[in-house]
Amino acid sequence: MDYRVSYEHSLKSAPDDFIVHVPPQLVDDVPANVPRALLPEYITDLILKRSPQIGKIRCLRIL
Repeated sequence: MDYRVSYEHSLKSAPDDFIVHVPPQLVDDVPANVPRALLPEYITDLILKRSPQIGKIRCLRIL
């Protein structure tokens, strides 16, 4: 399944400084069997794997 998400993130070099607000983007290849309650954690993990320079994610919104 595909989900449109928006979030803020910091860089690994400054994990407590949230500097970027990411406009809505598409996260694809999310298995349909992921429970709704675990969806934010799963999507966060996907984003961190594909962007290794990101330190932390906050304010994740599934749109």
